[in-house]
Amino acid sequence: MSRRFWSLAAVFVTVVVLAGGFAFMHGVPWSSSSGGGEVTVTRATLRPGQIVLTLKSHSDGIVAIAQAIVNDAYVNFQAGTPGTADLAIDYPWIEGESYDIELLTSTGASVDFQIEDASTAS
Repeated sequence: MSRRFWSLAAVFVTVVVLAGGFAFMHGVPWSSSSGGGEVTVTRATLRPGQIVLTLKSHSDGIVAIAQAIVNDAYVNFQAGTPGTADLAIDYPWIEGESYDIELLTSTGASVDFQIEDASTAS
């Protein structure tokens, strides 16, 4: 066999090994375990200038919230102290308006929540 064939075979094997190692370390992108089911929003409380979400984790490990998005805009947020599950989002909400909230975890999973009427959030 030619030298070119063996060079291509070596490159192919290297790529397969690297992809397998990445999948082993990070999981495959189409895996259902990387879905947003690791965290759910159990309650929303409205405070002046803030939307406070109470979160429940369904994961065995620590789940970090990387970003918060309200109505397609990135917003500032503060997580509660360790052991709590409250997430305070700085947002000037308006009574009676609806809000689509998306939380992105550090694993890339998305947690979606909607407040249909800001006067009745809970």
